[in-house]
Amino acid sequence: MLLEDATFVVTDTETTGTRADEDRIIEIGAVKVRGGEIVDTFQQLIDPERHVPRRITRITGLSTASVFGEPIAKEVLPRFLDFLGDGVLVAHNLPFDLRFLQAELDLAGLPPIENEAVCTVRLARRLLPSLPSRGLTALAAHFRITNSARHRALGDAEATADILLRFLDRLRSGFGLTTVADLVAFQRKRYKDATGEPKHIQRIRDTYLVDLPDRPGVYFMKRKNGEVIYVGKAKSLRNRVRSYFTGIDAHPTRTRKLVRDVRIVEWEETGSELGALLLESKLIKALLPRHNRAQRRYKNYPFLRLDTAHGYPTLSWTSSVRADGGEYYGPLGRKQAAAELVELIGRVFQLRECDPVTWQTARASGTPCLYGSMDRCLAPCEGDRDEAYAAEVDRVRRFLTGKDTEVLETVEVAMREAAANLEFEQAGWYRDQLERLRRTLARQRPFATAVHDRHAVLVEPGLTPGEVQLFLLRFGRLVGTTSLSVPPSEEDTEALRVRLAEHFDPSLAAPEIFERADVDEINILARWVRLNEDSAQHIRWTPERSVDDVLAGVVEAAQAA
Repeated sequence: MLLEDATFVVTDTETTGTRADEDRIIEIGAVKVRGGEIVDTFQQLIDPERHVPRRITRITGLSTASVFGEPIAKEVLPRFLDFLGDGVLVAHNLPFDLRFLQAELDLAGLPPIENEAVCTVRLARRLLPSLPSRGLTALAAHFRITNSARHRALGDAEATADILLRFLDRLRSGFGLTTVADLVAFQRKRYKDATGEPKHIQRIRDTYLVDLPDRPGVYFMKRKNGEVIYVGKAKSLRNRVRSYFTGIDAHPTRTRKLVRDVRIVEWEETGSELGALLLESKLIKALLPRHNRAQRRYKNYPFLRLDTAHGYPTLSWTSSVRADGGEYYGPLGRKQAAAELVELIGRVFQLRECDPVTWQTARASGTPCLYGSMDRCLAPCEGDRDEAYAAEVDRVRRFLTGKDTEVLETVEVAMREAAANLEFEQAGWYRDQLERLRRTLARQRPFATAVHDRHAVLVEPGLTPGEVQLFLLRFGRLVGTTSLSVPPSEEDTEALRVRLAEHFDPSLAAPEIFERADVDEINILARWVRLNEDSAQHIRWTPERSVDDVLAGVVEAAQAA
């Protein structure tokens, strides 16, 4: 019989225990599936004529009282057999349900079930071998199936029916199964024979995967002609790359397509996960592999800009970083987030917000503009505000470097006041901004400086044991990498001192404009330090600090790594 013509009766039972020779059924639920749809249902509580254990009540919600007076199995089973008819019996963990059904039929003096039968657990083992569990709950979560009546017979039968339909689709398209006989035979196949795995997968396992190191790096998936179709990073090359070639049927569609196309696997060790992150980003943008969707283009990350070139600084946001005397903080995630953050800072702090023309007009007349009239500005245009304005700029600067968290309390008070006044839309805006402020503070705290003041050495594990990898940052960008043996020799130490003196020369000027590649590196490095704030080793340099001090800090961090 063709699968599309077959009737499947997906069944589940709830019982007083796990032993069919001693325990009894307390509920039967079943759904009839035909043509890919549920066409009928069956549900009946059963009086087991005995006590329902408390552990069963905790799981199912069915107690002795709730099934007392319901029909006994002998009265229910003939109706269930009529519902089953000549359909294919399906259950999740079929042997369990079938044992109980056969035991009850035997007690009732009724003939045993001889229908064709299918177990969805057996199908799951062959179709989803990489899942750690093939229980009904795990499969429902895997397929995002909602089961509002878990551990009740009909609810579990309906979830199992949904899983069955998904399996049938995969068996038709991926394995060419067309009949019930094919389906029954497939569930009995050995796992290896059932997977239908392409031949090139085993060749990749034998040729490339055996030599993968358990170290950080970047890996390349290539076609037969050498074209790079995917670039990825890994903390452990061995674990990450091998994961592509195990449990393939359980992978998302995009990953299965990648595995289908790949013929060559290569890799490059980087020594550290940070090195892998930086190299991956550059390679994806240079090679544009067809299976890489993210990171193919540089993003225009927004920054907050404090215009300190003006006597009375203002705050704005921008997508470019220049050597124009301004202080740049970021990068932030989205332009909208940057714009809303500028608006919020304008409400909390009292920096001027007027444009140059308005400033000149107000300065000449000595009359504050609208922002000054609204008390959203200290109105330096009126004069005699220099000291107070400088203190306000310092407050903003402390907030932007993650050092001042008082602003959180201010915004929370404003949120509560808006809610108390029934201004719920305004309260919601403050709530969203409060969360955004927390994220901004977390972003800025690790370096606690503007971008042009980010000069540091990051210390990470090296390519080989007994060495560390050093990432040299100047103006927030990566300007060099080097390795250092541990403990370092005098020659190594002197070479590093020369390298540090070269990059941390106080006379070096910042680049006129940061290119998008520079901003991408700034974002990766800042995010790395933030996410590894507790473990990342970074030694900061300032123009007031000598290179020898930084060198001593680097050597100490290297020996502690």
